[in-house]
Amino acid sequence: MVEFGAPAWGNASSWATNELKKADELGLIPDSLKGADLTKPITRAEFSAMSVKVFEALSGTKAIPAVNNPFTDIKDVEVLKAYNLGITTGTATDKFSPNVLLNREQAATMLTRVFKRVTLVGWTIQTDSQFTLPYTKVAPFADDDKISSWAKDSVYFMVANNIINGTGNNKFSPRATMTEEEARDYASATREQALLMAVRMVENLK
Repeated sequence: MVEFGAPAWGNASSWATNELKKADELGLIPDSLKGADLTKPITRAEFSAMSVKVFEALSGTKAIPAVNNPFTDIKDVEVLKAYNLGITTGTATDKFSPNVLLNREQAATMLTRVFKRVTLVGWTIQTDSQFTLPYTKVAPFADDDKISSWAKDSVYFMVANNIINGTGNNKFSPRATMTEEEARDYASATREQALLMAVRMVENLK
């Protein structure tokens, strides 16, 4: 329970505070992250809940959860809203893997789906290949070959619209490709980074 007048988070980096205040004012911080340590990596379930908030802010409509829950490992209403919108899918037919950490290319893909769901009439996750988003593509990152083919368009759309930045040295750091990288949460998006992405989505694309 967050005390009245206290920040809507338990811990955050000083560089993120101003935009986190905006995220709170815009109603983009889901209940699952209120009072939390925002410097920690974000999970699939947490990012799904935040993505629903972004959808609602951009569309002006409330998301509705899927009537039938296909997952055996979660009953979270926010995840079922994201699933119903086509923002996210499971990791298997009946598994969502809610506590698995989200990487940067997955974050870009989910937020791009939010934008498509809001702006492209008839878009669904099943018909995604039939829709394209117009944008001026930026120069390829030095680690472009590490970005999964299914995520590339979303990554560059997000970068072109200043929603997600590179990580320095002209790299995007899309995902961990080695065990050592996984061990140190390489390419994981933190909770505060995700919320800053959410703020930029609403400010830059509304």
